[in-house]
Amino acid sequence: MINWRLVFEFYLTIFIPLLYLVNIFIAFQTKGSFNSPLSLVFLGMLIATLGIILWVLSYIHLGKSFGVLPQKQKKVKKGIYKYLNHPMYIAIWLCFLGLSLANSSWQGLVFLNLVITPLLFIRAILEEKKLS
Repeated sequence: MINWRLVFEFYLTIFIPLLYLVNIFIAFQTKGSFNSPLSLVFLGMLIATLGIILWVLSYIHLGKSFGVLPQKQKKVKKGIYKYLNHPMYIAIWLCFLGLSLANSSWQGLVFLNLVITPLLFIRAILEEKKLS
C-alpha cells in the first residue's frame, strides 16, 4: 500500500528548495534588467551576505530540529531563536532580495514578492501550528 502522505512530503521536500533556486536563476539570468548604480549592487551584496550569515546561524542553532517540512516537535528557543521567530525564513528572504538587487533583476524581485514571500509566510504559519 502506497502511503500518499509520505510521497507528497517527499516531493515537497524537493520542490520547496527548488523554488528558492529558481529565484537565484532568475536574478542571475536577468542581470541588467534595470539600470542600478554601483551603490545598489553593493547594497544588494551586503543584504545577501547578511542573509547568508543569518541563514547559517539559524541552521546551527536549529541543530537536529532542522527539517524542510514542519514537524511536530519542541520549539527551539536558544541562540538566535531567542530573539527572532523564524530567522531562517527572514534570512532566505534577505538573500533573495539582496541577489535580485545586486543583479539588477526586477524579475527576481517580482518572483520574490509573488512566490517566495507568500511561501515563507505559509510555511511559518504551518510551522507555528506544529511547534509546542
